[in-house]
Amino acid sequence: MLETAYLNNTFIPLTEASVPINDRGLLFADGIYEVIISRKGKPFLLDEHLARLQRSADAISLKLPVSVAEITEIIETGINKAGFSESMVYIQITRGTEPRRHNYSNEIRANLIMTFRPQPEYAPELFSQGVAILSVPEIRWSRCDIKSTALLPNVMMKQKAVDQGYHEALFVTSEGIIRECTTANIFCIKNETLITPPADQHILNGITRSFILRQATSHNLEHIERDCSFNELCQADEVFITSSTVDLIPVVKVDDITIGNGRPGPVSQAVKNFFPTR
Repeated sequence: MLETAYLNNTFIPLTEASVPINDRGLLFADGIYEVIISRKGKPFLLDEHLARLQRSADAISLKLPVSVAEITEIIETGINKAGFSESMVYIQITRGTEPRRHNYSNEIRANLIMTFRPQPEYAPELFSQGVAILSVPEIRWSRCDIKSTALLPNVMMKQKAVDQGYHEALFVTSEGIIRECTTANIFCIKNETLITPPADQHILNGITRSFILRQATSHNLEHIERDCSFNELCQADEVFITSSTVDLIPVVKVDDITIGNGRPGPVSQAVKNFFPTR
């Protein structure tokens, strides 16, 4: 087993990988990305991830260097080459490499970068006991629906939360409307109904988020996509956050406010069971 990288047609050991100094992803965060987890050796929800990758590319007028079908083949080959039982695949596509200036030429060709590493392991207590999250001001740009590599506000707020002993940070607008966490979408539960912010330009429409909503429909679990206030969140019966790397983690505290009875609840557990075993 070997952590592996892919850069423009070549697989190499991750420790030997590097990017050009004039790569626009390095200079301007001019790029997009996806994170995909494999389950039993197969990338989970791959089609949905690649469809979002294409949408993000279209949104910033970035031409993919290879087709989506070719990206699929590269992912499958990379998972096999790395040899991990469960992999985390990181895909990053940057505008390409040119001398630094804000505008770019029409001839520029995008760089395709991937890494294949073992799936992260998380302490069981995160799922069995839940976590605390910190509310922070919404300071991001207005196109959070694009999965851009420009994540400095997320980095800053995540670090602030961790430094204060919290698991995550939750972006809240000046009007008191919740958006999402720095690396996860958020759901609250009231009277056995799932409530989550709408998939507009203010949040990233998470692949795991969408999976949960589809499963909720098939399992006859009531769910609503709408704006949710911070006060409403704090009065919820249950809260959980979702992402590709964790599936679902219950939230039992927001700032200094205890959610529900302070323990992961039954609806969160039921939703957790929507996912196939890893």
